[in-house]
Amino acid sequence: MVSEISTLTHSTPIGEIFSAGHSCGIFEDDTILQDVLAFFSDRCTDSVIITRKSSPIGILTLKDLIRGLRSCDNLGLPVKEFMSSPLQTVATTLKVGDVLDTMQNGEYDKIVVIDKNSVVGVIDRRHLLALCYTQLTPMIRNESSMLHSLMELVGKGEKGLLKMATTDALTGIGNRRLFEEAFQVYQQNSSSGHALYLLLFDIDNFKSINDTFGHNVGDSVLKELTELITRSIRNTDIFVRWGGEEFAILQRYSDANMVMKIVEHIRKKIDEYSFETIVHVTCSFGITEVKPDENLESALERADKALYRAKKDGKNCIRIEK
Repeated sequence: MVSEISTLTHSTPIGEIFSAGHSCGIFEDDTILQDVLAFFSDRCTDSVIITRKSSPIGILTLKDLIRGLRSCDNLGLPVKEFMSSPLQTVATTLKVGDVLDTMQNGEYDKIVVIDKNSVVGVIDRRHLLALCYTQLTPMIRNESSMLHSLMELVGKGEKGLLKMATTDALTGIGNRRLFEEAFQVYQQNSSSGHALYLLLFDIDNFKSINDTFGHNVGDSVLKELTELITRSIRNTDIFVRWGGEEFAILQRYSDANMVMKIVEHIRKKIDEYSFETIVHVTCSFGITEVKPDENLESALERADKALYRAKKDGKNCIRIEK
């Protein structure tokens, strides 16, 4: 049984996710299939561990069990005839992030966690990813360090639930959900002497790019632009695709003049960059300083007004809303 742990990060030892009194089904390889069938009938489980002299050697899943039950004559045969093997095992001390990497590159969906050859539990990759997400998301609202744990997990390229929930599929950067979580973290963890700034920007005349050159070219521009901006900002800045051709950045700086200089550098870099498909692209920018204890909707409204002014004033420029 997976325990309800209070702290989970990519560096948490995998053994800590299992409760001390787990009810993992463990059977010696010479146990007859009928006895294992009784266990499946009584417990809500989709797999059991098969051992030889207490050392794990394989897994018997529901699919394996159904295959064995095709003939009533099989009920008296040992489970080793039907188990899936070889078995992938990991030590209880292996970190959750390393376990996910192992499962990403391995052939098996399930892993068995062991402590000196003694079985601690079994978990599949989807369950582990779901646990990571459900544990991490509430906690990053309270501790900024957990935000970076989440960002690291996303950055490692996981293709499971965690990445799907917080990453934009086209560009690979964060999405609106990640931005909302990050905003709450920054608001709850004030930084002395550094204000929080919200930046909205979008690609000028992007609809005409799609209409003239096609959506494939439009997608290519979005991805190139994302890579260009990622190289131009700090790792601590939260950069996401807000939707369509619109992006958002959350960053801390000492004053608005510094922010304007940074954003002007980005604007100029985009203006001078030769894109692979249509060569020239420009962006318009809106900035606002986030007030202490302000909610995201209020800050977004001001940033959006600033972006609207930039569009109205000829595009390819920066406006700040105070």
